[in-house]
Amino acid sequence: MGEKLHHPLGEKVPHPLGEKLPHTRDRNTKNRKNNTHVYRIFDRHAFRLKRLKTRTVGERHSRALRVERERHGRWRNLVVAATGTGKTVVAALDYKRTAQAWRGASLLFVAHRHEILDQSQKLFRHVLRDGAFGELLVAGKRPLEGRHVFGSVQSLSHVGLESIQPDAYDVVIIDEFHHAEAPTYRRLLAHLQPRLLLGLTATPERADTKDILQWFGGKIAVELRLWDALDQGLLCPFQYFGVADDVDLSRLEWKRTGHDTVALSALYTANDFRTGKILQAMRNLVSNPLDMRALGFCVSIEHAEYMAQSFNKVAVPSRAVIGSTDPATRSQIIRQLQNREINAIFTVDVFNEGVDIPEIDTVLLLRPTESVTVFLQQLGRGLRLAEGKSGLTVLDFIGQQRREFQFDARFQALTGIPARGLPDAVERGFPYLPSGCYVHLDRVATAIVLENLKAAIRTRHDVGGPDHGARGGGQVVDGASRGACPLHA
Repeated sequence: MGEKLHHPLGEKVPHPLGEKLPHTRDRNTKNRKNNTHVYRIFDRHAFRLKRLKTRTVGERHSRALRVERERHGRWRNLVVAATGTGKTVVAALDYKRTAQAWRGASLLFVAHRHEILDQSQKLFRHVLRDGAFGELLVAGKRPLEGRHVFGSVQSLSHVGLESIQPDAYDVVIIDEFHHAEAPTYRRLLAHLQPRLLLGLTATPERADTKDILQWFGGKIAVELRLWDALDQGLLCPFQYFGVADDVDLSRLEWKRTGHDTVALSALYTANDFRTGKILQAMRNLVSNPLDMRALGFCVSIEHAEYMAQSFNKVAVPSRAVIGSTDPATRSQIIRQLQNREINAIFTVDVFNEGVDIPEIDTVLLLRPTESVTVFLQQLGRGLRLAEGKSGLTVLDFIGQQRREFQFDARFQALTGIPARGLPDAVERGFPYLPSGCYVHLDRVATAIVLENLKAAIRTRHDVGGPDHGARGGGQVVDGASRGACPLHA
């Protein structure tokens, strides 16, 4: 294994080898009638089959990565796969194959959240059948050996990149690679020179239009988008309802990153009428609110706490989880939701990434979301399969928007339909969706979305810009390959 050296991340390690809501049925009989076919029933056997499928898909993608390297000589590879389809399984199987070929390769697995690192280490241990594999470098934890490290980008920066030899690790895996354009990630990527670089993401398209494919020679090595995953039964089907909330946001201040969140939060937390619309939509579209396990995404801490209080007032037990919620309390609240001791958790961005709660069957989108990345992350919280779970219900509350806000990217992500075809799809009720999936906009929401979509098309036509889904860069742009359409946030 080589001589013992002092490793910057450990000690003496082998040198690396190179009002009370009633139990009601949906009152919207038309929608319910349309939805009798919406959910395939995923019983216990189907759930077990999904686990087998995930492993099989992971092995297939691992073989594809091997072809990329051995046939094409590409050792910097990006895996794009929808949330919940097993990106980390692909990484673990790929590392297992690599470690066997290289007689035990050193590994640095990088993420930005403790939860992601902890879950990833456990999965690697399972795949490798080694209960002692890897060490954590996060939240004050330091590895003793440092040969196989699961570290946060923040902790690596704190250690000091200058103390880490560029070629110290054979394999570097970066999870949630869409963060790669952040300064901390750029410094890390510029410094490290591994034999193999593997990036993992569900959403390579960034809101700021920066291109993460530059780190991979402009190529995506493996791609499994949302619609392919739904068609393959790797994710549960969903029904999406766009509900007009009768709030006019067109005069709200717009900043570089979107709506003024302070003003938006003040507007929402002082608007009991909107809250009433949300509760009414829940009564109409969720068959039994006291049986649901919901995750609600809010604009601010104040908004999350306000929504939890509002639901508790009508006897739908709910809690708010924010960034300052300590880990023990957060875990307790998640268990309460899983056990149906509460029916909803309201949050801002805490659960966008790194949290695996397959039991979530309802997602409440309570704020306008400009970023496709964030939209898909939030949608993905409810798309995982779980025993006893038949599908996901999404309630998206839509207000009158400023012209800067664009719905086309969101509905491209949701339906896979190119931007130019979206107005027709909206008018026809989204007739072409994967089996079991359903999208419905109420009358007012339809008018708002249609006006916005047509304005966006006129703007692109006036400036001579391309339609969404028409970029190059090695990405699939064929409208028939719905889930592979590149998206602009």
